Amino acid sequence: MASAGAGSGVTQLFELRHPGSCTGMFWRGNPTTGAGAAGRDWPRNGSLLRGKVHKKIKGDDWLEVSEWQQAGTKGFVSGEGKNLWMPFSQGGTLLHEIKG
Repeated sequence: MASAGAGSGVTQLFELRHPGSCTGMFWRGNPTTGAGAAGRDWPRNGSLLRGKVHKKIKGDDWLEVSEWQQAGTKGFVSGEGKNLWMPFSQGGTLLHEIKG
């Protein structure tokens, strides 16, 4: 889950690892407004997602993604203006914080 300092507007880095048999997770839209995600290339397990943590929206913590790196690739791609969101859990922990 997100660290204690989450929700303060600080950008944090996470690795996506789906706890089930799925190979990744489709982008979600904004859980507050319902606006849909504009990302077509969804992150696979091992992808890195960087963004701002939003605590307890509709019962879950959410990451508003500012940039991400697809698993197995080099370099981050901007997510700004694309309304890319990811819940922290889906049948278990989905986003794992990378510290340092």
